Amino acid sequence: MISVVIPVYNEADGVERCLEAFTRQTYKGPFELVFVDNGSTDGSAERVRRFFERHPELDGRIVEEPRKGVARACQTGFAAARFGVIARTDADTIVDERWLEALVRRFRDPGVVALCGRVSFHEPHPIQRVLQLERLIALHQRLHVALKRPHFWGFNFAVRKELFERVGGFNTKLRLGEDLELGLRLARALRPGERIVYAPEAKVYSSSRRYGLHREWLRYTIEGYRAYFALVWRGRVPDWMKLPDASRRTPGPPLA
Repeated sequence: MISVVIPVYNEADGVERCLEAFTRQTYKGPFELVFVDNGSTDGSAERVRRFFERHPELDGRIVEEPRKGVARACQTGFAAARFGVIARTDADTIVDERWLEALVRRFRDPGVVALCGRVSFHEPHPIQRVLQLERLIALHQRLHVALKRPHFWGFNFAVRKELFERVGGFNTKLRLGEDLELGLRLARALRPGERIVYAPEAKVYSSSRRYGLHREWLRYTIEGYRAYFALVWRGRVPDWMKLPDASRRTPGPPLA
């Protein structure tokens, strides 16, 4: 039994592709889809509702989180999840048909309390092929799990609800890096016999729309690496990573 939380903000053009992937899952046990509408203005929520009406075999629902911010939306979705394992993906991501089966199989081991899966891309940009980005990300994830500094990507990780609640959930002050920051706190909260693993068989295909030789991609990349070094190697949450209404002039607290 597994809950899947998917935050949605203005994804009307692609959300049905995300949903269709859950009609093809090899896993036949119970699961639920919790879409969190984060104030969409393009009819995303209505498209999700209509899809659920056409597919009554899916256990799906929409919850609302009007406060802007992916961390806030995810926190609302995780709080609404009914099952003991909660997975996370994005509305512009297509999960592999064996994704749920792979997650459930891993969590049959009681020592596994969280995991991150393999990242690929649908409609990849040439720059992703040139950089061999999928292989680089896989190596990066394996290394960081081994170092006990797991790098969670928001569109492909899962955690036991008990551990998620033990660490207090997402840091809802963050405007980015909420997935990575959560994974690091989960690793610090592990008890004897508990572990976080990398599960390459749990694969998703994320959107390539941010990639390309343009200013937006450069800004996205630089900001991502700044967040990575601040969280993983400095153990800090700087003010620039926070939402405007959550910022303070003093440096952020150490990760705990």
